Amino acid sequence: MKQFSFNILFCFSLLIGAEAMVAQTKLPSILSDNMLLQQATDVKIWGWDTPGQSVTVNPSWTKSVKTTTSKDGKWQVFVATPKAGKNGKLKISGSTKQTINNILFGEVWLCSGQSNMERELGFKNNQKPIVNFYEESLKANHPNIRMFLVKKKKSTTPLEDCEGEWIVCTPETVLKFSAVGYFYGKQLSEKLKMPVGLIQSAWGGTRVEPWTPKEGVEKVALENGGQKKFSNLYNGMISPLINFKIKGAIWYQGESNVGNWKEYKTLFPNMISSWRDKWNIGNFPFYFVQIAPYNYPDKFAVPQIVEAQLEALKLPNTGVAGTQDIGALYDIHPPQKKEVGRRLSLIALHNTYGKTDVVYAGPSLKSFKTEGQNLVINFETPGSKLHSAGGNMGKIPAFYIAGENKTFHKAQVKQDGNIIILSSSKVKSPVAARYVWANNANGTLYNKQGLPALPFRTDNWDTVLYAE
Repeated sequence: MKQFSFNILFCFSLLIGAEAMVAQTKLPSILSDNMLLQQATDVKIWGWDTPGQSVTVNPSWTKSVKTTTSKDGKWQVFVATPKAGKNGKLKISGSTKQTINNILFGEVWLCSGQSNMERELGFKNNQKPIVNFYEESLKANHPNIRMFLVKKKKSTTPLEDCEGEWIVCTPETVLKFSAVGYFYGKQLSEKLKMPVGLIQSAWGGTRVEPWTPKEGVEKVALENGGQKKFSNLYNGMISPLINFKIKGAIWYQGESNVGNWKEYKTLFPNMISSWRDKWNIGNFPFYFVQIAPYNYPDKFAVPQIVEAQLEALKLPNTGVAGTQDIGALYDIHPPQKKEVGRRLSLIALHNTYGKTDVVYAGPSLKSFKTEGQNLVINFETPGSKLHSAGGNMGKIPAFYIAGENKTFHKAQVKQDGNIIILSSSKVKSPVAARYVWANNANGTLYNKQGLPALPFRTDNWDTVLYAE
């Protein structure tokens, strides 16, 4: 009888202990010490607890908010945030108590893509060092920049949490963070004079399909990769973030999609639209990087995927940073990451933050027409008028023209302000032009602010011949 009573008491104590282990207020990793919340808006604070549990969220900067967990143990509230410049802490009381300390308010940006976004500022084996990385790291004592690195994870279903922690930017911590992301955030923080939060969620060697929610991928007929692989990075590394209010996103990816660039024309915009749908905060800014020149087996790989990338510009609130002049032909990871971050920041400063005096883009094709033996191209140039680098206009074969026979020849080039006049003695009636339409092409067109024109073509021919 004593043994029976002992067993009853033992089992009861196990049940009590198990319930005590379950009965706790849990927060996602993205809500943690040192975090930066989007300023001057309503942000979501959320977590998990036992079903039916009362939860109180008490910010140090505004009044407290109460809620009750749902049947599945989830809870969420909205909290108004102050303008940038303040700091605070957040207390959450449910089954247990949690406190988030050292919170800043400012601008939150997501930094995503493949290896050129993932590439940390510090030294990495088998890759060239980032230009001036050591000197830049020594200056990286920026308590107003907060960084969150999402740990790599694949999932077949959308997750609600990820692994990671907010860290304050220091000369030591910055070495392990995205170089492009850091330089972008540093520029914004300095120009806007406010704190900036950066969330890095990137994975080298990845295609756009795994980053796209299931709904976005299903819109495109795909035969390669296996359906189960699609969306697994979105599920594991983006889905856990969608409750967290962001200002916008920067993106550096495309190298792994050079083989299906035609599908990328739809896949990439679908990914952007799908992310915006999931965040449900409107058409937030989405700025991306042109993949840089590189010696791919297909000699037209770079301009083709750049053309596909540019389809995303048809979406509202998008922009592209050109890299035609800062690539490394035999290195798929160009070391000029500071300039990439700066060019992305120019787009944001102009488009998102209303600094209209900031020139943010290079020349782009406006119109073209045939005039006798000439093909005349009119350029749109934000900032200064069209500028040729080092007076090389016409000396570097950046332009090719073709007639109806689809055979391209090097073009003679003349400039008249924002107009380029192309001709060739071998093309009597030109109908098409291509600019730096090759992996190894040298760019010649800029504005005087040093921003390059991107590759373009006026034709849509699949099969052509280059005579020279």
